[in-house]
Amino acid sequence: MYELSNEHHLRNEIKFDHAENWDINAPQTEEEAGESPESLSLELDWSNNITIANYHAYRVTRSRAPFPTAVRLYHSNNIHFRNLHVNAESGFATCDENGCGTYLRVSKFPYEDAIEDMTNHLVVREREFAVLDIPAKVAAPISSSRVQKLEDGFYSISGAAVDAAGKLYFVDHHEQRIYGWSAPEGLTIERDNPLDPVNLAFDRAGDLLVLSSAGPEGTVYSFRPGSPKDEITVLTAQPTKPHPNAMALLPVNYWNNGEFQDQLNFDTLAYTTLAEMFAHDVTTPKAKQYVSPDGSLFLPAGRVFQQGPPDASGWRFSDNLDTYGFTSALAGHRIYVSSESEDITYSGLVTADGTLTDLKPFADRGGESVAVDKNGNVYVANGQIFIYNPTGKQIGQINVPERPIDIVFGGPGHSTLFILAHHALYALKQTP
Repeated sequence: MYELSNEHHLRNEIKFDHAENWDINAPQTEEEAGESPESLSLELDWSNNITIANYHAYRVTRSRAPFPTAVRLYHSNNIHFRNLHVNAESGFATCDENGCGTYLRVSKFPYEDAIEDMTNHLVVREREFAVLDIPAKVAAPISSSRVQKLEDGFYSISGAAVDAAGKLYFVDHHEQRIYGWSAPEGLTIERDNPLDPVNLAFDRAGDLLVLSSAGPEGTVYSFRPGSPKDEITVLTAQPTKPHPNAMALLPVNYWNNGEFQDQLNFDTLAYTTLAEMFAHDVTTPKAKQYVSPDGSLFLPAGRVFQQGPPDASGWRFSDNLDTYGFTSALAGHRIYVSSESEDITYSGLVTADGTLTDLKPFADRGGESVAVDKNGNVYVANGQIFIYNPTGKQIGQINVPERPIDIVFGGPGHSTLFILAHHALYALKQTP
């Protein structure tokens, strides 16, 4: 079978039931936000000796709901995957009051995992790989009890931040709620206003900054946790200027791939690389910025691309809105960010205008989030959580029951790694 494209079905795109000896070359599936938010790309039931090559499982950028996996296997063996790609980003070209432009829209809801073997209770979380053979006999999974589940039942949580005392705050954007969590209080609802919160950060004074997707340009507002529900301060975007003594607030993960743009240099006949696109993104000053009420924190703000109405029924895309969370540092300090389209984590020095300089590849793995512990070890969320020492050598791995999409250190002494999956909150306490 060659070049099969199945799209927008309700339950399954491609299914093999009691099938043997098939070669499927270049199958492609697409799930639309309205018709197929619960559709599985590929299912194999009681099937044997099947090869799936150059397979692309795609969910549109407008997807609003998570789905566990692209492929499910039931009592199927000798299944051979060759070149698998799971994604949910797409280029967008538009003209509006800001002029004409293109942007790579990124959904937060690609298939969480690539493959689930339902019979052997195994999961493949790598969303892009060259070769995988699933034999007739599969080793039992290795369980890990290090991670503690704190809460579950969420629609999809991310955008985490911790206050000076280490209390965790995070967003369930679909439910338009901001939650808090601490060991003494457990789970609390901090705000339930329908203001489209996406990502959070704290300034030095203890006010919580909220990036919202409400409005054609998005909105940034702040409030003091514990204050009356109707007390918020809406921040106005300002022209960019240096803030040498303030913390720069930046996306922790980026997507760049140049769709809908001419990437060919006619002088050199060379195409712009992903690394060059990423470097251009993070080293180019943004035209505007938001500054916290106390002046201790600023958020560089690039153009926001809008699709549909400027409310919860439409979509807004930007680096700040697309990231699963923020990272921050003073000018002159080094931070770690993920170039997710390259699958590389970089380090860079923060400047006074919020751009990065002295970019250096740090780890050959980049995912949804990055966090740094008190010892300078770097934690990268990419299917599981991979730990690197300050020199970039991998020194450990944390297995999580669900795919981690946002990680941050908090709790007493900031010694607890909070792990946000779509539906659950986990934690791992560091030992002294």
